[in-house]
This record gives sequence, structure tokens and C-alpha cells, in this order.
Amino acid sequence: MSPPSANQATSGIAADFVVDRVRRHESHHGAYFAFQMDRPESVRIFDPAERGQHVECTCEEYQSNQLICIHIYVSNKDSLDRSLLRNTQWLFDGLNAVLRPRTALGTQVISTRDVLTQISALYEVIGSQLSSLSTLLSATRDEILSDTDDATDAIGSPVFSDNRAEQIRDMLSVFDTSTLPEDYDPRNASTQAGNGRQNAYVPNNLAATIYQIAVRDEKVFESLRDVITHDICANIHFSKLRTRAREAFAGLDNYIENGPLGDPETGDQDVPWCARMLRYVVDQICHTRDTRSSSGPLSAPLKRRVAEILVEILQEVCNRNEDVYYRIAWERQIADGEPDRNRNLYAYLIEDPPRSTSSMPNWMKETFIIDRLRQTPADEWRHLIERLTSIVDQMRERLEDEDTPPMAYTKLERMIQEYTTEAFEPSSSSVQRRPTLGSQRQSQRRRLG
Repeated sequence: MSPPSANQATSGIAADFVVDRVRRHESHHGAYFAFQMDRPESVRIFDPAERGQHVECTCEEYQSNQLICIHIYVSNKDSLDRSLLRNTQWLFDGLNAVLRPRTALGTQVISTRDVLTQISALYEVIGSQLSSLSTLLSATRDEILSDTDDATDAIGSPVFSDNRAEQIRDMLSVFDTSTLPEDYDPRNASTQAGNGRQNAYVPNNLAATIYQIAVRDEKVFESLRDVITHDICANIHFSKLRTRAREAFAGLDNYIENGPLGDPETGDQDVPWCARMLRYVVDQICHTRDTRSSSGPLSAPLKRRVAEILVEILQEVCNRNEDVYYRIAWERQIADGEPDRNRNLYAYLIEDPPRSTSSMPNWMKETFIIDRLRQTPADEWRHLIERLTSIVDQMRERLEDEDTPPMAYTKLERMIQEYTTEAFEPSSSSVQRRPTLGSQRQSQRRRLG
């Protein structure tokens, strides 16, 4: 790390301040990264593709005037007394110090617009460094200055899978019925770290105590790892994500039956909301599969289960191919120019999805679930070939002769054709080749005609 960067880091990252966690969240207002401090406050950086250059804080200062607060950026640090300095994180300075060490801005005062512009520009980089970012931001002044070369290496090549604390959190999260590993934190914020077991006891919190012991004692950690294996953790993680998908369907069903909940935080759990939640869950399922596979091979049964969950979600969407508001008992306000897809979950995700734009995240652009299945080896989903064929048939039933098949139908039909062609390729020319789905469809039309 260069001297200017080190100065920026020491001025921007207070020695006694801790960014407890950095997590990605999905809300009705859009996706955002939450920087949860070791205090009640949390700073949120929203996806600029969805909300523009929007950064907010939950502290009283920001909530009262909607202006940049001291947790985001302080232009005149000399004006703050030392007690405030000890409990303040200037997110702007910290992010520039750890994510852009060679182009840190130094101590010059910049405008509010520049602060928002430069923080928002780091959104994608934050996502790529998510697992190590809280540690980097919470590094003490002595740690930053002690070995600048090593600090730069750590920033450039973070190692996530071998982080003992993350693995312990992953293991302990299996005993929580709903919280995902990335959101689970058994630690007590007031517990002070120490080198011995005598500092590990957390009153009234068994999980936090086990966490503190396992972090300090490698033998305890290895014993936990032997019992709570990678596959056990992954299996329960996928089960929780499957539950999230079911909760999205349930939220839409509740909205259809009872109307808006009147909750400004969640907003209307309507068709666009449900579609967005499902896309996000699918992205998380596949991201979790890929991330866990990179840190250690997943068992074949577990990989097949991931495919089963994806196909289950796809099947449920296909089952909801209808105008969901056709028989509602409450009065719904229809927005001017509302597209038909906003009334049909299948249409929104499969038949007529919103036009993708360059500003959309990739997981919002792809063909729902099917692109992910096509990217996985056939061994992981071939046991579901009958269910997939049934889904194609279900899609076909909606098509009229003059309709252009939706991209999802075309891709799924091609995927099945490619698999069946390979799996049932005749070993001799005397054996008749199995007809493809496309030829079957044409034959049916000729007979009907």
C-alpha cells in the first residue's frame, strides 16, 4: 500500500471501530449492500442500476435530514472530538482505502455528489470482495501500517473458503431454522476477543460461546468440522433457499387473497415482486452451489437436489399461468399502461419477461432457470427428464399455431433434444431414431389439420 493510501486508511478507518458484517440484501426498493456496524447503525449502498447513486444510513442524523452523515463521509475530520472519532467509520474513506488503494483520494474535500458517485461506482467491486470486506474495513491502524506490502496482497487475493470464522458460522447456522449462513451471526457484539478460552464465555449464549471457543481452538474447530460436514451445511443452506422461494409464492398468494399489506418496507407483494424474489433466490441457489463447489466438491446427490429445487420452482411458475386478479374480492388500483405480464407470473418470467437493459444485473436478464440448467452437466438433471418434458408440454399447450414460442420454451426443448439425441443415439442404422419434440409437435398439427 502506498504512503498516501496508508494515510487515507488510517484517517478513514478508526482503530476502535468495527464493521461487523457486509451483506447483500433484496428489498422492494431494490438490491443493496448493508454495512452493519458494531453499533445499531447500518449504511446501505443501493445498486446504481436500480436506484441510481443512492446511499443511505439508518442513523438519526441521516434519517432527520436525508443528508450524508458522519458514517458515510466527513469533510472536516479535525472538527470532530476524539470520542466521536473512536466510534465513527467514514465509509467513503474506508472503501477507497481497501478497494482502490492506488487511487485513494487523500484528504481533499469533495462534494456530496462526488461522494455518492464514487461510492456507487464501487458497487460491483464490493460484490466481488464481499466475504473479506468487513475484515478489511475493520482493520486497526497498527495492522494497516505494520506491513503495507502484505496488506496489498491480502486485498488483491482474498482467500474466503479457508476462513475459520466463516466456516464456524456456516456450521452453527444449520441449527437455525431460517437464517441463511451469510446472515447468521452467533457472536455477541460486546464480547472482547482474546487469546485464551477464559475470554470465550458469552453469558446466556451457547452458540456464541461455541463460536468463540472454536475460533480460538483448532482442535475444537476440527471436531465440529468432522461432525458438521460441508455437505450437511450445503444441504441445509439449499433447504433454506428453497423455503425462501416458497415464501415468495406464499406472499403472492396472500396478496391475491387479501390485497396490499400496507407495509412500506415490503411494499405490494404482487406479480413483479414475486418474480423478482424468485429470480434472486435462483441466483442465490446457483451462486451458493458454485461457491461451495469451489471450496470443496459437493456430493452427486446434493448436486442433483439443487437441480430438483430449480425444476420445482420452474414447475410452480408454469402452474400459475393465469390472470391472478381475475377473481379477487378486493378493489385493485390498475396503473395506466400496466402490461398484461404484471397479472400473470408465468408471463412475467417465461412467456413475456420485461425487456432486458444494459443496466440490469445479469441474474435479471437470463432466461429464468433454464439458462442455469443448460450450464450444468446433464448428470445433475437427467433424472428429471420426464418432469422437464412435462414442463415443455405444458408450455406448448398455451401456444397457438401462429404464436412465436417464448425463448424459454425453445431453449428447454433444445436442451431436452440434445440430451435425448445423445442418450438414445442408435448403435446401428437399422434402429429407428427416437423422434424429437419438434417433429412430434409438427405431426400433431398435421393430424389436427
